[in-house]
Amino acid sequence: MVNYGEWMRDVNDDTLLSTLSLPGTHNAAACHTALPSVQCQGASVKDQLNNGVRFLDIRLSKNILKSDEADQKNLIVCHGKFPVKLLGNVYLKDVLSDVFKYLEEHSSETVIVSLKQEGNGSWDNDQDEFGNLIWDKYVSPNHDRWYLGTDIPRLRDCRGKAILFRRFGVKNEERKNQFGVDAAWWSYNCTHDDRGALQIQDFCEISSVDDIAKKAEYVKSLSKAAVEHNSTNPGDAKLFVNFCSGSNFFDPNCWPSKVAQGLNEQGIAESFGKGSGIIVLDYAEESEWNLVRELVDKNF
Repeated sequence: MVNYGEWMRDVNDDTLLSTLSLPGTHNAAACHTALPSVQCQGASVKDQLNNGVRFLDIRLSKNILKSDEADQKNLIVCHGKFPVKLLGNVYLKDVLSDVFKYLEEHSSETVIVSLKQEGNGSWDNDQDEFGNLIWDKYVSPNHDRWYLGTDIPRLRDCRGKAILFRRFGVKNEERKNQFGVDAAWWSYNCTHDDRGALQIQDFCEISSVDDIAKKAEYVKSLSKAAVEHNSTNPGDAKLFVNFCSGSNFFDPNCWPSKVAQGLNEQGIAESFGKGSGIIVLDYAEESEWNLVRELVDKNF
């Protein structure tokens, strides 16, 4: 029986991360009471990791309610323009603390941490303001806890570490080469954006309920493409990232919980196989973590 809390223990050291089926969560820390269009998960990051999730999508904002500039740069987790908690804030430092503690206790595992700039407040990114803050405040003080290679690693190289999946640009070429996987570039609302080492499906603009079926087909298509690639080209490191998220702020029938339910009804799990890549879920805990466990089980 698979131990979902440390399932990577039973995966060979030589395995390329890209050849696995990896459960992920969209807006992973958006698990608190919030606007229904903002909340995306019903379980904490700790619970997600203990149940097999290995990719965390985290969106970050300045804390513009603080008057002091240093306090503003104690980054909070957001979903679009909105904080992920109605009362109080969720801070990046606390989410990372949970990840690092988990990895200390489960040194056979690795967790991909995707960081993206969203929310409110302005940044001077011509001068790498956001990237420099991430490096100085969150990466450098914990340097040994991160895998910061720009390549897709084998498990032996990243066990016990958080892999930085960088969804923000960096202009400094020297820094760029030691700052994690560069994923700053994919097209908004894309279906199959293929850039060689990464291929992304992130169709997120759900205009109506009818678009949920369309979204399901995009998810299935990329999952099947990943399985085919990894079965026929196992040494060709190509990471498929497949978002199951989508919403329409103005239509309650298209809020994250409804989209997640609709994708399940459309049978997206039918496309899962060995080497499906990263499948990024909303409400991953639904039906006793059924989709997460189906993905993990495909690795064995």
